[in-house]
Amino acid sequence: MPSIAGIEIEPLIGGDRKRQGIVYDKWPFRLDIDTEYQDWILISACVLVLGIWCLPCICGKLTSRTGRAFSAFVYKRLHTFFLLATYFNVFILLFTLGILPDWTVNEFVVYLVGFIDWVFVHTEKLITSFSILFCFYLLWRFRHRIALATGLEHITLIRFSWRDLCGFGRRQRPVEVFIWKVKGLQSASSKLTKPNDLFVECHMGYNEPMRTRVHNNAGSEAVIRESFQINIDENAADALMTLLVKDQSLLANSEVARVTLSTRELCGIEDQTGKRRSTFSYTEDSFLELTLSPSGTIWLAVAPVDEAMGDEETKLLLHSEDSLLPC
Repeated sequence: MPSIAGIEIEPLIGGDRKRQGIVYDKWPFRLDIDTEYQDWILISACVLVLGIWCLPCICGKLTSRTGRAFSAFVYKRLHTFFLLATYFNVFILLFTLGILPDWTVNEFVVYLVGFIDWVFVHTEKLITSFSILFCFYLLWRFRHRIALATGLEHITLIRFSWRDLCGFGRRQRPVEVFIWKVKGLQSASSKLTKPNDLFVECHMGYNEPMRTRVHNNAGSEAVIRESFQINIDENAADALMTLLVKDQSLLANSEVARVTLSTRELCGIEDQTGKRRSTFSYTEDSFLELTLSPSGTIWLAVAPVDEAMGDEETKLLLHSEDSLLPC
């Protein structure tokens, strides 16, 4: 039977033995306790050793006068401090290993090297993960500039916002955008000998892209005289509507000019051209002239849409059409 200090120990079931606590078979003593507790004691000693080595940095961050005085004293004698701290830490580790019967110096070195290797391996994975997350953060942080550089700033790729996630309702209502004409446009870069074939394309938030018909051989100006309806969210005052004046070509459409309006500006145009006028006509009094970029102008008007009135008109139209059908 195994014995400690001449005392025979009866083994328990599973090969374990009874622990005797503090025994004095070796100087000064040994802690004959469960291996799990010995491991925690050794880990605590390693943390203490690491804290002693980092003591100048820790004290330098303290706000107390004593800590700052100690840091100022040590920083002038760092070589002496680390030499003494190293001897003291070696003594702490050897003393701790000496009082733990289930640990030896060789085992500690093997586990220490294995732990350092584990830290390096997982640090590499951690750095890789943080690098990927940082790249995603940069993409999110500069998404508007990236979209502007790629020419996709007016296109909504994902129809989702934080308002949908948090459950905030949208105050959406329909408006009708009227386009009268465009003037003063430059020639498209893809057209050398042929006039522009102009049409207008609209992009805004969750709305599907809308286009007018193509005006062939329009050149630098065209009378559009078309309208389309979109939904605007008054809670999202900074949402942008982009009107693109494009030229239709054989393979791909090219942009000639554009204008960008926020929801706030769109509501301002609606207040000037739609809400305050009882009659509407394609004249300069009913439209607002906006400057296009890089050149040209567009005449725009915005009016609110009464959905209830629209439904009644649709019913009347269907009823009148049905009445004309032969029996």
